[in-house]
Amino acid sequence: MLRIALRMLFGDRTKYLTLVLSLAFATMLINQQGAIFLGLLDQATGVLQNVHQADLWVTDPGTRWVAEYRPLADRKLARVRSVPGVEWAEPFYNAWAVVELPDGAFRRVQIIGVPRGTMVGRPPEVTLGNIEDLRIPDAVMVEEVSRGLLGNPDLGDVLKMNDKRAVVVGVCKAKRGFESNAVVYTTFENALRFSPGERKRISYVLVKVRPGEDLARVQRDINALGDVVALTHAQFRARSIGFIVVETGIGINFGITIVLGFIVGLLLSGSVLYQFTAENLKFFAVLKAMGAGAPALVGMVLAQSLTVGVIGYGIGVGAAGAFAIASSVSQSELAAVLPWELVGGSFFATLITIILASLVSIRRVLRVQPAMIFAGT
Repeated sequence: MLRIALRMLFGDRTKYLTLVLSLAFATMLINQQGAIFLGLLDQATGVLQNVHQADLWVTDPGTRWVAEYRPLADRKLARVRSVPGVEWAEPFYNAWAVVELPDGAFRRVQIIGVPRGTMVGRPPEVTLGNIEDLRIPDAVMVEEVSRGLLGNPDLGDVLKMNDKRAVVVGVCKAKRGFESNAVVYTTFENALRFSPGERKRISYVLVKVRPGEDLARVQRDINALGDVVALTHAQFRARSIGFIVVETGIGINFGITIVLGFIVGLLLSGSVLYQFTAENLKFFAVLKAMGAGAPALVGMVLAQSLTVGVIGYGIGVGAAGAFAIASSVSQSELAAVLPWELVGGSFFATLITIILASLVSIRRVLRVQPAMIFAGT
């Protein structure tokens, strides 16, 4: 019976291709939009993407996501360092500046200031120059993609940043944030010179816990200081992502698109599958007249549906994967992340779509009467 069902399916190539392409489109839409959504959430974590040396991020209790914070006073750094179990605590600077370009235009850049001694929070990879040169006064290191946004400066070139002199000493690779602005690295002291003066100057305090110490206990002790909160990398990441999903329209917009993809796939595949079944009712009537029972007929419809579903799913998820790879290779601002959880979830969504679309066709097949053969239908 399976062989007969597949011959019926492949025999009508027009209906078969329509079914496959409709499901492929729905699968591609679900996976592509889901991948873009996850990529945006990754970008929303900002500097968290590049800094992994610290066990805890200490910030103001009101901080809702990594790019929106209240600066900390210098005395809070000293208080954090005094907590038992802290191996080191270093200041981290994250602010914005304006760079004047030679053609008269300007660019808003993100300044990341790392401690001069330990270089905690340094760029993940240096592609041109030496990280040690960052200790030179007024020195900056430009992120690789940002280099094009700033007029492709070479080593030794001078940038005008907030009306101050900034010397390019290197180029690095680092993931940019949600705003996709240009990124430059410098030391904490240099960053304070490039930015307007403020009474409170520390964006975050990065904390490393001594080996053998209880991380949770150190975290509680820092929180007990009362005017700061200590978050692990995972906690700060979850807080930032939660802010983007709940407080902005990104989650709703992408959610609507994904649901629409599911509905389009359901309605289109359901209608085409029903039409395919209706046009082949005479064959099901013949099989029923020959003694085929309801389980066999239902199995035939499901076999046809699942075959189409698996093929359509493979084409759709393959197209979504190619899009994700292309965006990664080209270092596009439109980031896409396609984890196995999304691929697996979309597969089950495709199966649900197929099963729901098959119910109407199964009902029609079960109600067919063998007598329709003799009625010339």
